[in-house]
Amino acid sequence: MINIVIADDHPIVLAGLGQLIRGQAGMQVVATCVNGTEALQAVRARRPDVLLLDINMPKLDGFGVLRTLANERADVRTIVLTAELDSAAVGAARLAGARGVVLKELSPQHVLDCIRSVHAGTEWIEFLGRANPAPKKPAQQHHDNTELTPRERELATLVASGLRNREIAMRLGISEGTAKLHLYNVYKKLGVSSRVELAIRMQGAQPATT
Repeated sequence: MINIVIADDHPIVLAGLGQLIRGQAGMQVVATCVNGTEALQAVRARRPDVLLLDINMPKLDGFGVLRTLANERADVRTIVLTAELDSAAVGAARLAGARGVVLKELSPQHVLDCIRSVHAGTEWIEFLGRANPAPKKPAQQHHDNTELTPRERELATLVASGLRNREIAMRLGISEGTAKLHLYNVYKKLGVSSRVELAIRMQGAQPATT
């Protein structure tokens, strides 16, 4: 049985993850928490196998929880839940002791697969649907920017210019969730895993000026 503590300050996310996990054989939720302080207390009291941890929480954020657990040498494998992938944040979470990083908007099956893998001792880092950093692609493999739809190309250009998802959503007149979905498709089509890689790819796609 995999004993799990869930920590997230969004009630809908907390309830949804709890319902998802409780419906799985071999898993059980032993505590739910709405801030980092509660998460630490739950880990100390319940000694779970896995902690699902949101980064942005009141009282004590996810990085504070990770650092405290590392200092206490807590025997728990922590999976960070994030609404937006950022290479720097992913790297910081791994350095702080996270064994998994999962994008909240991916399918519930990804979360369940991640829990099982991390519990079994495997590191799981989601790069928009790819678990763990994938090996570099062969040089002959090429992802053409023409694979993008006009809206995806427009969004990719805005990302390359340095705008964040909320700003892009406002600029395009769409919801932030829709912007993230478009960005997911852009990453997948172009074979990139960060905003920096996307910016470089888009810069290389610009026609040369004379």
